[in-house]
Amino acid sequence: MKYYNNRFISCFVIPILFTIVSYTASYAQHPILILSGPKSYGPYVGELLKTEGFNEYQLETLANEKINTGFLQKFDVVILAAGSLTGQQSSQLTDYVKNGGNLIAFQPDKKLDAVFGIASGEVLTDNAYIAIDSSNNIGHGLTTTSLQLHIPAISYQLKGAKTIAAIYKDAFTSTNYPAAVINNFGKGHAIAFSCNLPQNIAYTRQGNYRDAGKEMDGITGIRAMDLFTNGFVDTTKNTINQADEQLRLLSHCIEKLSAYTKPLPRFWYFPDTLKCLVTLNNDGEDTKEAEFNKQFEDVDAKGAKMTLYVKEVDFISKAWIQRWAGKGFEMSGHPDDTRQATNPDWPTMDTVFKNLNSRLKNSYGIEPMRTVTNHWFVWCGKTKDGVPDFSAQAQIEKNNGIQMDCNYAHYDNGSNQGHFLGSFGLNQGNYTGSGLTVKYSNPEGDVIDVYQHFNNVYDQQYMEHNDKEGFFNCFKGLVDRSLDAEVYSFVSVKAHNAEYFFSEQPLMKMLDYANSKNIPVWTEIKFLDFMRAKDEATFNDIHWKNNQLSFTIQSGITHTNDITCMVPFLYEGNKISSISSNGVNQEYIIRAIKGVTYAMIAVKPGSPHNITVNYSKP
Repeated sequence: MKYYNNRFISCFVIPILFTIVSYTASYAQHPILILSGPKSYGPYVGELLKTEGFNEYQLETLANEKINTGFLQKFDVVILAAGSLTGQQSSQLTDYVKNGGNLIAFQPDKKLDAVFGIASGEVLTDNAYIAIDSSNNIGHGLTTTSLQLHIPAISYQLKGAKTIAAIYKDAFTSTNYPAAVINNFGKGHAIAFSCNLPQNIAYTRQGNYRDAGKEMDGITGIRAMDLFTNGFVDTTKNTINQADEQLRLLSHCIEKLSAYTKPLPRFWYFPDTLKCLVTLNNDGEDTKEAEFNKQFEDVDAKGAKMTLYVKEVDFISKAWIQRWAGKGFEMSGHPDDTRQATNPDWPTMDTVFKNLNSRLKNSYGIEPMRTVTNHWFVWCGKTKDGVPDFSAQAQIEKNNGIQMDCNYAHYDNGSNQGHFLGSFGLNQGNYTGSGLTVKYSNPEGDVIDVYQHFNNVYDQQYMEHNDKEGFFNCFKGLVDRSLDAEVYSFVSVKAHNAEYFFSEQPLMKMLDYANSKNIPVWTEIKFLDFMRAKDEATFNDIHWKNNQLSFTIQSGITHTNDITCMVPFLYEGNKISSISSNGVNQEYIIRAIKGVTYAMIAVKPGSPHNITVNYSKP
């Protein structure tokens, strides 16, 4: 079956069985290689590739003795993290490209200037912007609006390369310097970014590392939001998801270079073939058990589910917890370190988590918390040794079993900087520059095994202005942009029970709107389990021969919902004529996403799928 324009059309094709072909020494298990050095953000590159669904990569350190020209030639695309190179390393990479390899690099060593067709110059300010050229096939479908840089870039002079993105002095003023270039070198191809793009994405999402552990916004308590003060975020860009667009530029670069060898499969952001997903959570605060019932019953009646973050276990019985957990609601903890709100430290915060984990286990059998929101969003910004670190809180949570953090939220009422996180209502957007959920990075670019899930629809922000319509419109704007404008976002709603007097009407309106758009409303833990299933799945044994792409999806984590595989619909003048899984012909949909058309098939996570994709002339 094929699917065009929301209609299924019969297609009678004899299924072509997947054949397992053993790799010889000339092939790598995965087509993408990431080469990383110390403090280079190389591991974070891998996390970003998973975010974009490229789960078919291998991560190696540059210092590994097996890295040589022969090893590099096994890969379709090599991604080089930022950092200096030895003469031998630069020679190996030069030979790789000259002999037909495809290289992407972030702020590469000037020893590779000839490979990229540039002459490296001086370091530029870290307050610049990047503007993607949408007139070329790499930038096609991406925003033409300038995007913030929070790190320095290098000034490049073109020496044969072509510009695919430009450096802007500010949001509106162009310069003569490229932000990204593409060059043909020998038989191969090379793309260079003049900044360390993954580092910039981490800063855009997580905030200004220089302000870690500091009170910046005048709101009592150190929070993650303090990291976005003093103009760090250009709030006029909130509705375009700046970090995500920069990440998609990288994705387009990978697809451009991999296409010289074969089309690559990817995974889609959302469960099934959805374009948006909503999660709902509730901070329990000091609320008594009986006071939760109406809100929970209202949410359940709409077919939605909600997470309750329990602060006081003495106020809620085990029977009540088990009743609602049995209905599919999540019960987790609401750690309270507000006694240290103005100066939280690692040892005390760690003790708070351990104590609450113990109380939840003893009272309810919950062990341990897996998703979390802290009381007052208190955020520890210092290591065990008291050194500022904007990711310290995430590291504490990881050590205590947390896998998803919901402490980044849109709340700036009463700040000495006004509404520094951006406007209200329909145009609120995401000040983190992202609607996607990605694991945290530490300051060196290593990945912390905790997802950063942004709470972008926060009741208290609107309750304190008595703005019910704004609360709903914030939700509607995020959902509509995700569905209709390709500003894809996971939408997280917080609705305190203690403020249900305010949020009842707009929340019910949100749930009705989600239902009308066929968007499910999940608990945070169900979403976490989906993310783990999607990111754990891998593409293996990828082969291209005689207009046929074959690969295996290996997946060990089950979920109630599907993960969706995407394959370029068009390749070398051909288009997909059939897709089979485990020898059975499959239905697929065709969807244009950010300027590229894909065929999408949904598969059940937790079991292997042998996929065969056949291309033919139109």
